[in-house]
Amino acid sequence: MASDTTQINFKGFWINDFDMTRIGVVVDSVIQRHRAGLSFPDRTTSLPGRVGTIALAREFESTPRRVTVQATQTASSRGQLLTDVMELKRRCYAGTVELSFADDTDRIFLARCDDVDVTLMAPGLPNAGISRHTVRLSFLCQDPLIYDRFGTVASFSTAPGETPLGSAPSLPTVRVFGPSTGSGFTYTYKDAGGTAQAAMTLSGAAAVMSSTESIVFDHELSKITHSDGSNLLSIMSSTSEFFALDPQNAVGSTGPYPTIEIGATGVSGEALFKRAFL
Repeated sequence: MASDTTQINFKGFWINDFDMTRIGVVVDSVIQRHRAGLSFPDRTTSLPGRVGTIALAREFESTPRRVTVQATQTASSRGQLLTDVMELKRRCYAGTVELSFADDTDRIFLARCDDVDVTLMAPGLPNAGISRHTVRLSFLCQDPLIYDRFGTVASFSTAPGETPLGSAPSLPTVRVFGPSTGSGFTYTYKDAGGTAQAAMTLSGAAAVMSSTESIVFDHELSKITHSDGSNLLSIMSSTSEFFALDPQNAVGSTGPYPTIEIGATGVSGEALFKRAFL
């Protein structure tokens, strides 16, 4: 973290870890809504005889985040500038990209560029011979949350493993490692006070693992896959559920945090997730 006397260069930004200043793109005006809060459309209706309105949705539903970057792109020649703007478009239009900014390089947005607006600028006297244009880049983040660039791993066994979270829920990928000797196993997600919030149970011969086998539970895609590639959704118990790690289950923003633990002796696991932020 920078000290109060350290100047941070806010002019740089990155697309998929590529420093855009390498092709002459420098932020010269604003980066809009890159640290704004989420937007929540309030769906309401009115009832005859009732003053005011009532909310229709039980839960908040956030809208996509739009991040706008206004910058200048420069080059030593007109030909190089034309080459660099093509590279700019190639970087921006590479599908869903990881977008990050100099004020917090360890956090990313999952964004899709939907507009690259280029405006040619005439060379000024102080910069004669420098070719330049202004660019306005518009990115749409269908997932409006901000994520850690690198994942967090929480290891657990019959001893609970704590899951340090951000300010928004995270969907984990859980891997359970053999050997298992029983007819199945259960791992349980608990809040910071130790109260069970959700659990995942597998039972039957397919749930038995050797010391070289493992089972992966993808809580984002609702998939359960054995290390041999077989699909194990059919042996999931009816009381099991895929869950999100929720910061509401923590005591505070700095913990203690919720935990995961497994009931089968000798079996261990790890939960991989990226902290998410509002």
